[in-house]
Amino acid sequence: MPLKMKKKKLNLGCGLKLLKEYINVDRTNKNGADVVCNLEKFPYPFKDNEYDEILMDNVLEHLENTIKVMEELHRISKPNGIIKIIVPHYSGNMAFSHLTHKHFFGTGSFNNFGTSWDDGDSKVKFNVLEKRLIWFDSRIWFWIKPIQIFIDWIININSFMSEKFLCYPIGGFDHIYFKLRTIKS
Repeated sequence: MPLKMKKKKLNLGCGLKLLKEYINVDRTNKNGADVVCNLEKFPYPFKDNEYDEILMDNVLEHLENTIKVMEELHRISKPNGIIKIIVPHYSGNMAFSHLTHKHFFGTGSFNNFGTSWDDGDSKVKFNVLEKRLIWFDSRIWFWIKPIQIFIDWIININSFMSEKFLCYPIGGFDHIYFKLRTIKS
């Protein structure tokens, strides 16, 4: 019976959110990160095709060169590796209010890394497996969770139409969750 290999997972820009079963990476190890790495300096100190899964939770918006970061994620992820990214939505109140945010995201932000789109900026490819708008982060105010679940369901029926017609009337969307698959030939 073959042994089941444990998946290699990377949590880039972990901050205080250290995750079990992940290699936690941050710019300092004062919070207990496993690896210290400045995500603005390339290449990252990881081997090609090394990780099955990479998580970036509220990190990408702080980095200067989004395309170069995505190229690095592509390089260090295995073929068909999964990249999970959570970023503020451009309509959320913290997207522009946070002084260290350098980029703003919509549901189509990663479409230009798809197989049918080539704008010349990058040659790396990802399939967008999932994109989900998050109206409100109910971890803070737990009593609003049932309302959040309902609104999240409504706005994700058609995220394009929700961005076009609903994001400002309902007070903006807090975040977007993306799940990408690395395409390598």
